[in-house]
Amino acid sequence: MPTRDTNWPAGTPNWVDCCFDDVKKAGDFYAKLFGWDVQEGPAEMGGYALCFKHGRSAAAITPRMAPEVPTAWSTFFASDDVDATAEAVRAAGGSVIAEPMSVAGAGRMAFFTDAEGAAFGAWQGGEHHGFGIFNESGSVGWNDLMTRDLEGAKAFYGKVFGFSYDEMGADYVTCKRASDGEVVAGIHLAGHLPDEVPANWLTHFVVADRDSSVAIVEELDGEVLMSFDTPFGPEATIRGPEGEVFNVISYTAQAEEEAEHDRDAE
Repeated sequence: MPTRDTNWPAGTPNWVDCCFDDVKKAGDFYAKLFGWDVQEGPAEMGGYALCFKHGRSAAAITPRMAPEVPTAWSTFFASDDVDATAEAVRAAGGSVIAEPMSVAGAGRMAFFTDAEGAAFGAWQGGEHHGFGIFNESGSVGWNDLMTRDLEGAKAFYGKVFGFSYDEMGADYVTCKRASDGEVVAGIHLAGHLPDEVPANWLTHFVVADRDSSVAIVEELDGEVLMSFDTPFGPEATIRGPEGEVFNVISYTAQAEEEAEHDRDAE
């Protein structure tokens, strides 16, 4: 079981969370889908609820703090200095939505949009390092940026996180971490995005079996937007209880071996 007990290297996706109007309903949905133990957060933390898999932190859900905040899974990237990351975002043409702030000893965070409007955050770990479990059924396995401007996105994230890239075809690149060249995320030229859907970071959760997970989603009144096969395994795009979109993927044996290699490299 791949786990981590220390801060993630800078530039690595290290956390995801999502806000809801009905946190109880959302918690029930994800507990049944992923087997999460959703632990309600204290009032002084605004009800921020950590979601655990095998006793380790996998994600979080939180009450909506303002009406304009969308229900969407947000990707956070590890930072050694969130204040410096915020300055890098501004310099690269992005915007700072939430200025750097300390979170009760857990760490330090900020939230941004990139030059195209895709939202993402930065997390500088303190007592909370981010993912305590990953690439395991019921945890996050991958994060992709869905963009209409591939070259612009490459330039932006290269400036902010020092990413370099491997071309995987005309419409997809993988992002390599500055410190050691490890592949940590992807950027997809998504011309199929509806006009009303902004550029966004898409979270992929690992599941043991795509079809069984799809059946659970349908039983829980979620919506399966599409199911498809990839070189890495069967995958599906899901719309959750308040409209949030995410993917589930069941790794093939080869993809699992490659993920195991990546775990060893962390």
